[in-house]
Amino acid sequence: MAYDNLRACREMTSNTRSDSQASPFPAPEQPRASLEPVYLAAHYIVELPEGPVTLRPGTPAPAFATRLHNEGCASATLLTAFNPGSRPLPDHANTERAEQLERRVAQSGLRAWPTTHRDPEGQWPDEHGLCILDLPAEQLDAWLTEFAQNAAVVVHPPAPPRLAWHPHLRHD
Repeated sequence: MAYDNLRACREMTSNTRSDSQASPFPAPEQPRASLEPVYLAAHYIVELPEGPVTLRPGTPAPAFATRLHNEGCASATLLTAFNPGSRPLPDHANTERAEQLERRVAQSGLRAWPTTHRDPEGQWPDEHGLCILDLPAEQLDAWLTEFAQNAAVVVHPPAPPRLAWHPHLRHD
């Protein structure tokens, strides 16, 4: 069960950060093999103007691909700033980090829709984020590092959504 791995990840990182500032991420503490099943099982919900769409890595998303095409976009990246390194933070700290990410996206002139990243078994709290349209790969790497995120979900239609790992986790 994927979320048994999540419990193990939580135990491995029991010392939570008390600061709410985005900061450099020196290296992930968990091996990718323990994280991947959890990230693959999650539901990534994009709040489109016409209603929510749920994405899953590895599962084709033709309706979402059509929506991206209609927007004139080649790709979308789902990213959160919540719970850096899979370490739970208090709600107020996660909210501050989400606002920082929103500011970075706005300053970059990129468009985005809100997202919710959800554990289908309810063992991990929802994480709010953004579905950023046409985010360059080098910017994704910078934000994965700045916001201490293990991975993001990237959609390049017609390929199904896939996980894009933090640079330090790519060679696990």
